Amino acid sequence: MRIFFFAANLGLGIGIFLLGLKLLTNALETVLGFRLHSVLTRLTATKVKGLLAGLLLTAFIQSSSAVGAALVVLTDTGVLSLTQALGVMLGANVGTTVTAQLIALPLERTALPLCAVGLAVRYLGQRKSAGTALFGLGAVFFGLSFSTWALAPLLKAPAMRSVITTLTDTPLEAVSFGMVLTILAQSSSAVTGLVIGLVKQNLLPASVAVAMALGSNVGTVATTLLASVGRSRAGRATAYADFLFNLGGVVLILPVFPLFFQVVQSLSADPSRQVAHAHTLFNGVTALLALPFLQHLAGLAWRGAGIGGANKNKLG
Repeated sequence: MRIFFFAANLGLGIGIFLLGLKLLTNALETVLGFRLHSVLTRLTATKVKGLLAGLLLTAFIQSSSAVGAALVVLTDTGVLSLTQALGVMLGANVGTTVTAQLIALPLERTALPLCAVGLAVRYLGQRKSAGTALFGLGAVFFGLSFSTWALAPLLKAPAMRSVITTLTDTPLEAVSFGMVLTILAQSSSAVTGLVIGLVKQNLLPASVAVAMALGSNVGTVATTLLASVGRSRAGRATAYADFLFNLGGVVLILPVFPLFFQVVQSLSADPSRQVAHAHTLFNGVTALLALPFLQHLAGLAWRGAGIGGANKNKLG
């Protein structure tokens, strides 16, 4: 019975978080409306412009998965070249870290007031999109707080502490654990937010949380890969490139993870902010390092999708 109530409470908390994130995303996408596709096509003339476009769009709509899925469609239909799509994807990975930075702030007490204000604005102030966005933001904070509360008793149990320690004993194991959790949850923001909440409660070491957050970068590509199913080779190549970039970044950072974590610790003494900073630093640095090599990354993706020769030249 205790296990049932634990699972129900945890599922409810994560469900509220995902619902809030979905409401927030939908409300902000409504502001952009059909402009999303046209903005992407206009602002990808150069690699740097593409990166900035992806960063700003994802920071605004708070869903790298939505941007990734849109890029698969745009590449599939020939609106964007593969290289253009990759530039936007790099920026999207950086833009999505805004969620982690917000969650790391001590905003749990604002959750219910935000929900109340959001409902009032939507139904009394006749500003539906703004009200929905505020309500969604409040639900995000409340869902994460509720999930952390539900997990606390379980994580305090010696047996569960032993299991988690075993599963996350090394950075590679912690990264793999975060990747699997993200694939199951279908949201890197949910996993990153959850581990930040656990770090705040001293239920998870910051180093383990950072490694799990890095793993979430790889796990979140599952959504993009799903969006590419049934698409042309160009659409599949876009998804492959997203996967290769995220996996490659984690593979490069793992050998120097202790040094990376030391750098993160120097940025803040607050463990929860260390996780958020690590997420931002990792995605920002890997995006800048990959930017000059987009053609090479595209080439690997082309080969993975079975594209070569003349087809390769058409896709850019």
